[in-house]
Amino acid sequence: MKILSKFFLFQILLLLTTPSFSDLLPSAGFSLPDSLREVTFRYKSVRNLILLPVTINDTIHVNLILDTGCRNLVLFGKRFTKLFKQHPTREVQFSGLGNGSPIVGSLSLGNKVSINAVLGEKIPVVIVPDQNLFESYKNVDGVIGYDIFIKFEVELNLARQIITFRPASLADISPSYEKIPIRIEDSRPIIGSTVFFAGRDGQSCDLMIDTGSSLGLLLKTSDLKRYPTDGQISVLGRGFNGNLQGTEALADKLLLAHYEIKKIPAGIVYSPWHNYASVGMDIMKHYSIVLNYCKAYAGFKKV
Repeated sequence: MKILSKFFLFQILLLLTTPSFSDLLPSAGFSLPDSLREVTFRYKSVRNLILLPVTINDTIHVNLILDTGCRNLVLFGKRFTKLFKQHPTREVQFSGLGNGSPIVGSLSLGNKVSINAVLGEKIPVVIVPDQNLFESYKNVDGVIGYDIFIKFEVELNLARQIITFRPASLADISPSYEKIPIRIEDSRPIIGSTVFFAGRDGQSCDLMIDTGSSLGLLLKTSDLKRYPTDGQISVLGRGFNGNLQGTEALADKLLLAHYEIKKIPAGIVYSPWHNYASVGMDIMKHYSIVLNYCKAYAGFKKV
């Protein structure tokens, strides 16, 4: 039986040694008007991924996937090259899951961005004209990630498709959530975790909460002996850099710090370079989730 959904991965990592571009610009970033302590609205979804309606420079209307694996706002498609003034000498390389070469985009600085009542000033936008990852999807134009998460506590009611933004430094997690410590590495939320398979010792891993993945549990390992594999290789999904191939299994349980999730579909991928783990929306769709990068916690609540 095929356990892992054959859905796309929209995780994107920028290959940069500097912080987010918006961190380098004075008075740049996202905020709420002083009159609001939070904003809540309903979003649309595509294959369990969160799709936000976004307006750029008052006239450009786009739909962006909210992706914890993405550092900046990124647009895909040749039409955007005509709508933005781009930096003549600044190029940005992208890399993500899958086999393939990095993709190159151009940079536009100083943009105004709004997401409902959330307002962004001097926001960098990266434009990838030559490859549209979302061309087979209706009304999906790109991704947005760290620029939002660094400013807000984001609460996701995934069953009702409702999202709430609160200023991160002022927020306090509701006691209805199980609070879990996280750390931010290369703009990504990481939890110290342990995964258990039947008849095997638990394997410790640093696990990313990945809102840009439609998969369940993904384990990328340089030592396949750590996990059960049946040798049957299949395409688990498609990442930014092409197909992601591996084997499928069912984990008995996953411990996110002290929080336990049982019976999890897992994809196991061999990598000669590094070990990597993530949990995507095929698992998280059953939960309400809170992410607060500023105060270094996540919250989980079964729905």
